[in-house]
Amino acid sequence: MQGLLNRVFRVERGEWPKLLQFGLFGLLLQTGMGIGFAAGDAAFLTHVGPDKLPVIFLLTPAVMLIYTAIFSFLLVRFSIDHVVDVTLAALIGGGAILWGLIQVGLPEPYETGLYYVLKLYLAMWYIALYSLFWNFTDAYFDIQDAKRLFPLFSAFCALGSAIGALIVSLLASVLPMHAFLLVWAAVAFATAPVALLLRRRWQRIADSDTDLDGDSKSVLSQLGQVGRAFRTSPYAVTLVLTLFVTLLMTNLAEYQYSTVLQAGRNEAQLATLFGRLYAGASIFNLIVCLFVFNRLVTRIGVRNVALVLPLTYFAVFGYFFLAGGTMAALAAFFAYHGVLTSIEYNNQNLLFNATPSQVKRPFRTVVEGLCEPLASLLAGGFLLLAAKNSDMRELSGIGVLLGATLIAVVAALRHYYPAAMEANMRRGWLNFGDSDLHAPQFDEAAADLLREKAAEADSGAAQAARSLLHRRGARPARDALAAQASDATEAFAAKLSDPSPSVRKYALQALASVVGPGDIALVAPLVQNLPLTDRASRATILELLGAIGDVEAIPQILGAAARLSPRELRATETMLAGLGDAAIPRLMQVLSNYQASYRARAVAARALSTLSHAQFVSQLERLVTEELDETGRRLGVAERFAAEGRRSPALRLLADAYRQRIGESVDFTLELLALGGRLPDFDLLIVSLHSANPKVRGNAVEAIASGVGHATWERLDPLVNRRAAGEAAAGDLVDLLKAAVESGHGFEAAAAAQALRDLLPPAELAAALRRGLTSDMAPIFRDSFTNLLGLDAEPRPTAVDLVEAIRGVSDLANASIDAQVALAERATPTPAARGPVELKLEGRSFWITRADVDEVAARYADLALTMLKARDDRSYAA
Repeated sequence: MQGLLNRVFRVERGEWPKLLQFGLFGLLLQTGMGIGFAAGDAAFLTHVGPDKLPVIFLLTPAVMLIYTAIFSFLLVRFSIDHVVDVTLAALIGGGAILWGLIQVGLPEPYETGLYYVLKLYLAMWYIALYSLFWNFTDAYFDIQDAKRLFPLFSAFCALGSAIGALIVSLLASVLPMHAFLLVWAAVAFATAPVALLLRRRWQRIADSDTDLDGDSKSVLSQLGQVGRAFRTSPYAVTLVLTLFVTLLMTNLAEYQYSTVLQAGRNEAQLATLFGRLYAGASIFNLIVCLFVFNRLVTRIGVRNVALVLPLTYFAVFGYFFLAGGTMAALAAFFAYHGVLTSIEYNNQNLLFNATPSQVKRPFRTVVEGLCEPLASLLAGGFLLLAAKNSDMRELSGIGVLLGATLIAVVAALRHYYPAAMEANMRRGWLNFGDSDLHAPQFDEAAADLLREKAAEADSGAAQAARSLLHRRGARPARDALAAQASDATEAFAAKLSDPSPSVRKYALQALASVVGPGDIALVAPLVQNLPLTDRASRATILELLGAIGDVEAIPQILGAAARLSPRELRATETMLAGLGDAAIPRLMQVLSNYQASYRARAVAARALSTLSHAQFVSQLERLVTEELDETGRRLGVAERFAAEGRRSPALRLLADAYRQRIGESVDFTLELLALGGRLPDFDLLIVSLHSANPKVRGNAVEAIASGVGHATWERLDPLVNRRAAGEAAAGDLVDLLKAAVESGHGFEAAAAAQALRDLLPPAELAAALRRGLTSDMAPIFRDSFTNLLGLDAEPRPTAVDLVEAIRGVSDLANASIDAQVALAERATPTPAARGPVELKLEGRSFWITRADVDEVAARYADLALTMLKARDDRSYAA
């Protein structure tokens, strides 16, 4: 039963307690608001009349200016929790005081003035309670949870409004209208313990990775930042303009339906009518919030849902203009209290998420506290001056024009929304990138002299000359290099196979001054040495490969480059792009090869985008679709391996390897979309997506959802949001493992082979593993296969055994499997230096030097972050 409810209401497992508790808080707040509005509106319209509504519109800004100043001060000076306490106390005290004053029966004109105060009291709390609830609730949910759960909270609020309106409708003939103020105060008193429970039970989420509790700012400082947000953010300005025009139309709609519905009814009849209308609107809102809004916003996105209310208002005022009467008034009522409440207000909660994160709460408070009152001021001033000289049809014509204006403003809002989400991700993100380094430039005479010195016997001067020639940008043109090729090239090339690292390094430095486009025979030994040498030598090899310019070697170069550092991968990308259009076919070959590593494919994608962006974009849709379809099939297989993990330790590691590859596939797909212009800057997006802060990660997911088409998002959604795959893959486990062995993915094949060893009879093992043993397999995995097949004279630990041991070291446990495999390759049976890392296996130990750990961490950022996180327990650490 619970599973059915989870699917219907899109609630994740374990979320119901939090959902129900926050829902109860909203229900109680809106129950009181529903009681106050239904009774208060009837009392005001009966004792004062709808013709005085423009006066209320004019006075509301003054009241809200005072309230907003107090609310903003409390929000910045203390916290949203204290503001909740103060608000509930004000509701209790204010309701009791107003009831007492009306009960006394003041003489005229004081009694009429008291009803003005009552209406202003309702207008203030209508805005204030809405802002309070969503500011409070927003602190506990990220935007992805908000898209699923906020409509449900709105449903609770709508149910509360319906309950409040029904209470008034049922008791209107028994209780005087002002007595309902005491009922409202009693509901506020019952709300206080619920608010206290929420604060004690649930933890708030910071708005960004740098949003620390101790980083408090003064009221003036935050108001200054709000002002800067208006100056620097087109989205913020457009959002405010959207709210302003919406509220102008709302006030106009309220005036028109109130004028039509009040005619010919006394206080009790009007209270009963409004009670029924509010109840009906609340039931409509309940249905929309529970079953419609979250599906609507998922299907068409936050930006497009913003068009629903403008189109509705445009249609309603058009109806008023063409027909008028009671039906038009009812349509205006439901546009205001139905569509505005159930769709627009829910969507505004999501739209506010794209405002500058560091001032989101004070920004929202100022906007909601002043924007609506200023709209009321403008609408009230207009109606006070023009209503007496204009009929309903003329006012409706103005509403039609405002509706067209609102549609245009929302179209601009849609345009600015993705950029605003990107800007929010960027805030708090620190860029540690190195500044560009410029190598010295030499004239031809200087270059000739350096080449002459570099060709001499090894000496300090020769080494310095080679170093200068080796630097990026310092080498002469390729044709000049070709002319300098000599027999020395072959002599130095032979030394690349020498077991001594110093000899290989010397050979590379020597080759830097003489290699040219004709030295294709050097490509294979250079590629072989690329991942095995030190940092300086790797840079030299990349420059040598660029000088040779053999485009046919691109797949081999990218295969080796996949084990380099991020900075070296960028250098590889630059080198490949420098090969020109001839490199495009081989880059496409690697990019489309699902068997290649994602690091290699990402470099190919960036290089191809640089060489021919039009050709890259033409293949983008196919690449993304094929990638997601292939990855989607792996979800069920990963679940099956995880479910069968008790049968073999290797199965658990295999399941983790599959899940990590799925994550890499998502990152790769996002990079493709970013290169194609569909998404914001990839580096920023991926940092935000992998943030430990739910709000930062939620902003990244929202940027993805709003930037790709619905078909692409349907494939990405379960992968990005880390949802369970549902049903595990069916079929025989052994067949799935055999397919993994034959997949060609190194560690996955080795782990599947080891699982087969644990599951199959020894006589069947050789036939099952033989297909997975290929000539281009990395040595660590080839050795694992030969070990499992019993071909080694002295059994050694497999790659799976070593990775399992590495996971037993706390500093290294949470690194990616690729990084752990790189560490395993460097493990030795005896300690090779002081203070090595011990890997404990059954009956023996292996060792990794600290220098090797640092070297691998320089190549795999996830390992460096894992080591940092192991020493940093702060909640916002990456």
